[in-house]
Amino acid sequence: MFSGRLHGVRRLTVVLVVGLLAGFAVMLNAAVTASDVEEFLLGRGWLGPIVFVLAMWILQPMLLPGPVFMVPASLVWSAPVAIALSWIGNMGASFLAFAFARWVARDWAQERLTDRIRARDGRLERGGIREVTLFRVFTGQITPADWLLGVSSVRLTPFFVGTAVGIIPSVVLVVLVGAPVGEWMFAEPE
Repeated sequence: MFSGRLHGVRRLTVVLVVGLLAGFAVMLNAAVTASDVEEFLLGRGWLGPIVFVLAMWILQPMLLPGPVFMVPASLVWSAPVAIALSWIGNMGASFLAFAFARWVARDWAQERLTDRIRARDGRLERGGIREVTLFRVFTGQITPADWLLGVSSVRLTPFFVGTAVGIIPSVVLVVLVGAPVGEWMFAEPE
């Protein structure tokens, strides 16, 4: 009984720390402009892409949408580089959100599945790559999709492979469409 309470306290502590980090990220986001981001990333040389990817890994699982990173990436780097960095960033963020949901909420969610959902969950457990890929094609890289897969019975390899393939269309679309939209949004008024 005591170990169950201790485990619950650990989970609550992790959730509170994540919440505090999310609040800090929101405050920081309000103080940063697009030109600041470009100057910061390009001014770091080879560290710029690493900082970009790490920022995605840390902030996107806390519900900061992927396009918040991918549109500026499309303005800072060439399309192939922005696509590659955005894909790497999304993969890391998806894995972290998946792992967090699996660790924090999987047991609780599995106890509450209906028979119909349990049957679908069983298909994910037996195979999953095709199902995860299709799911990711339609959901893209939204964090709640990572959480849903985290509380499911899908194994890590199908999650990883299905996500890696399934998010490609949305990453490419956001980066390619994001550049002209970003230029329009951040254009100086005449």
